[in-house]
Amino acid sequence: MSLYSNNFYKLYINEIKSIFNCFHKPFFLKIKFKGKGYYIFKNKRNTITPQFGYAHRLYIYAYFISVLFLSKTSIFLFGLVKTDVLSIGKSVKMMRNINIFTGRGVRFARQIIYKKAGKVSSYK
Repeated sequence: MSLYSNNFYKLYINEIKSIFNCFHKPFFLKIKFKGKGYYIFKNKRNTITPQFGYAHRLYIYAYFISVLFLSKTSIFLFGLVKTDVLSIGKSVKMMRNINIFTGRGVRFARQIIYKKAGKVSSYK
């Protein structure tokens, strides 16, 4: 009986610590995108609508995070729960992966992008 009570006590303390840390350690994420005609909309309810060369609109519902537009090509995500911010950031990033030849696409800030060299003609 004491084994279960000790584990329950530790679990309860860990949950309380994680809730307390949410209010003291906010999480930020900066996303940049590069490409011709790529832009992002946001409405009052923090529904993000990226336009990354698709014919139809794709919606990302971000209820628990705040979205701020820093410039035409970069957005700033802010939230108290790290998993919420990362899941929204990854869903935006997965909509348009980076092209290895042109470097266009969505990336996180400070992410290193390696471009692949194109074909080199043997005729000079």
